[in-house]
Amino acid sequence: MLRSLFFALIGWCFFLFLTDCPTFADDSTFVDFDSTIKISAEVNKKEVPLNDSLLLKVTLTWTGDIKRYQISELEPPIVENFEIISTAAADRRISERGMEKAFKIYEFVLKPKSMGMGYIEGIIVKYIDNETGDGHSLLTTRLTVKIVSPVAKPGSKTWLIKWLFAAILLLGGFALFGFWQKKKRDQRKRDAQVVTVVPLEEEFLTNLRSSLNLHDSGLKASQALWSISTTLRKYISQKYQVPALESTTEKIISELATQQLDQAFLNNIQEVLTICDLAKFAGTETNRSELDRVYTMVEALLERNLGESKTKNEHIE
Repeated sequence: MLRSLFFALIGWCFFLFLTDCPTFADDSTFVDFDSTIKISAEVNKKEVPLNDSLLLKVTLTWTGDIKRYQISELEPPIVENFEIISTAAADRRISERGMEKAFKIYEFVLKPKSMGMGYIEGIIVKYIDNETGDGHSLLTTRLTVKIVSPVAKPGSKTWLIKWLFAAILLLGGFALFGFWQKKKRDQRKRDAQVVTVVPLEEEFLTNLRSSLNLHDSGLKASQALWSISTTLRKYISQKYQVPALESTTEKIISELATQQLDQAFLNNIQEVLTICDLAKFAGTETNRSELDRVYTMVEALLERNLGESKTKNEHIE
């Protein structure tokens, strides 16, 4: 009897040890000091074969009054060298030591594109405390995953396919070698073609004008403002090397101020981003006239920098 009890106790301890062990390979958490909500971003592998998939799990947890917070919609994460192939979301509520505990879980299945390193940019979630009216932000750090060579799965005949493909490539290579050499010689004789480089501002102006039709009667102002905000943030990221996609408006302006930009230019950027933030996260009603004004301001900012860029290039030439 004592022996059975002893082994049962050992087995229970081992079970507790296994259930306490983390199942994900990487974790990233940032918590606002004034917040009682926690966020975590995890991947189930630090290395993933090229022919496999990766699971990204984002979890929001908080205790107390589960209806106290108004949480913004989680945007799909920005990934590099990955493709998001499926998403899922779930809510869970439990009672822990007499306190209500809420979980909001998002899962993203990622497929690698090529061998090397893959990155998952910081995920930002904003929410409002309905009791105080204060807004807060939660941000995860960047996750890095190594993408390695494909692995053969049970019953797979990929090795045979690879050898056949290699043989075909080898035979085709010999057959085309002479033709390729001739093309290469002809190419060397041609005059170098002038490559027209499209200015960054012109690219973003085209994107802004093609993505929004202000004459569309069904256009929703809040969605349009968020699209304008995303376009402007992407431009700032590429133009000034500032992580604008995952940063707050205040952080963006602080980073840009160190680059000695025109104060009026900074004021216009801050005004546009602030209006867009209020429309997205605070539910502020926006009329069409304000949408038109914001659109015109962003268009003017890009055209201003485009003019300066062309003037600079003319001086260089």
